[in-house]
Amino acid sequence: MPSSKRRTQPLALQVLEPLPRRPRLPSLLLEVLAAQGLDAAPGPEEGEFSWENRTATRLMAAYRDTRDPQVFEALHRLSLPSLERWITSLLGRSAGSLDARELAQDALVNVYLYPTGFRDEHPGSFRVWVRTIAGNLVRRGMARAQRGSTSALPEHGSELADPREGPEGAAQRAEQHADLRRAWTLLVLMYLRAYEELAARDREALRLVEVERLGYLEAGRSLGVGRSNMKMIVFRARRRIARRLHLQCFEPLRAAAVASIDPQTALRHVG
Repeated sequence: MPSSKRRTQPLALQVLEPLPRRPRLPSLLLEVLAAQGLDAAPGPEEGEFSWENRTATRLMAAYRDTRDPQVFEALHRLSLPSLERWITSLLGRSAGSLDARELAQDALVNVYLYPTGFRDEHPGSFRVWVRTIAGNLVRRGMARAQRGSTSALPEHGSELADPREGPEGAAQRAEQHADLRRAWTLLVLMYLRAYEELAARDREALRLVEVERLGYLEAGRSLGVGRSNMKMIVFRARRRIARRLHLQCFEPLRAAAVASIDPQTALRHVG
């Protein structure tokens, strides 16, 4: 009589689920990697983790040496997802009100403002450096959250604070939202001014690629150029806008941040 038990196949013969496909890299990141002479994918003997470490370290070294905002944008797009995942694992169940994406963004803002502290000593230098920055932000955030969630009472120990937002907190939040809207409006106006300073062909190239969402080949047909030329036109137009924003917006913010820490250093930046 045949056995009712099902025989399991050896692991080597079992049909396994396919691995998830590698996400497609943003076009700006691909352009910067090509301009820096960097590979857009791991080599035959290199894993994804090693490739990202090596590439991020090279991009960070390039940004430190050139202060090119487009290089930083590429670094930001490459490293943000893995940094956010690492912070999420670091927070664990004690995350509370802390947001991993916000902490990752704060860490990368520090990278943008203070690139001279970076030393590219090995392929994983950027990963180690940015995680050190992020880890410090996580510790400070958790300490602030812990202080804010309890109020010490001399006679009765500690008591949980009321989690509901009071009138002062609501007013402060509304003021912050208003500041954010004003800052965003100013940034959009500055972008528009930089866009209008471009040549007519560059403006049309950006419109086709970024507004109409056409591929480089199709957009190039509209301008009468090939795919490679179209990519270069868009790359240079984006770089001109990024440099204009860097000079008019981000560099003053950086100088102000430095001034809040070291007035003498700020004077050197202004002078």
